[in-house]
Amino acid sequence: MQYALGPVLWYWPTDTLEDFYQQAARSSADIIYLGEAVCSKRRATPYARWMALARELAASGKQVVLSTLALLQSPSELKELQRYVENGEFLIEANDIGTVN
Repeated sequence: MQYALGPVLWYWPTDTLEDFYQQAARSSADIIYLGEAVCSKRRATPYARWMALARELAASGKQVVLSTLALLQSPSELKELQRYVENGEFLIEANDIGTVN
């Protein structure tokens, strides 16, 4: 059986997120979902840091899936989504049909 750890669905500052994912790297979870899935206004953690966290988790042997917003409402959110989709390294959790299209 495999275990997956879903994305954090509440707002945490970047330092708290980093601590959480360091613990996740040492956990028995096989798959780690990470990224902002709830609200684009909670952008305390920038794209580059999410990608760095993803690489750190992958280096610890975890399968990484990048979570995306559940509701896209602006061109800037679509542009950010495009960066995730084109990351070239990790799977994407599509939480809006716009991600698939």
